[in-house]
Amino acid sequence: MRTLAILFVSVVALSVQCTAATLLDENFDELSPTLSATSVGAFSAISGTNVDIVGGTLFGGLCVTPESGNCVDLDGSGGSSQGILQTNTPIMLAPGVDYFLSFDLIGSQRGNTTSTTVSFGPYTETFMLASGDDTSGIVSNQLVTVSSATTANLTFTSNTPGDVGSLLDNVVVTSGAATVPEPTGAILICGGLAALLWLGSRTKAGAHRAD
Repeated sequence: MRTLAILFVSVVALSVQCTAATLLDENFDELSPTLSATSVGAFSAISGTNVDIVGGTLFGGLCVTPESGNCVDLDGSGGSSQGILQTNTPIMLAPGVDYFLSFDLIGSQRGNTTSTTVSFGPYTETFMLASGDDTSGIVSNQLVTVSSATTANLTFTSNTPGDVGSLLDNVVVTSGAATVPEPTGAILICGGLAALLWLGSRTKAGAHRAD
């Protein structure tokens, strides 16, 4: 019975996926709306640029569905207004682990077409969004993997001159499970172990009878 219990635990351990972990979750709602911001929750505007945190009475009508509460206008106000928004802390990406990136990036809602480049490790994509486009820049669980250990910042770079840019909200990065054997494979492995243990017990029993 003890041997069967050990084999059962082995099957479960081999076939169960690890629980996903949240590495970044930022919706900007905890921030005070302000123009020309450089500190933006889990992000900072780098290279001398700035962005606008909008919401509430400060252009609150811009953060349309699927965004809500506060959001970030990636073109700030005054100075170097083409924002480069980057995570404050780099994220360590390990080989064999699945990482998933989600964010809501929508058009400016103010008449112009905007361009934003998103980069995270090996993932890079540029989104051209018409003013009212609230679909093309919505990314949900984009898979990101690496072949070797990588330190990566998540960066949103505005390519749009002026002070009217794309609107960003609901940024999430999660890590999934490393590759593990499928349940069928685990059962085969443990079946083989059971056969070896059974043969070993028969050999040992035969040896006792011979004595």
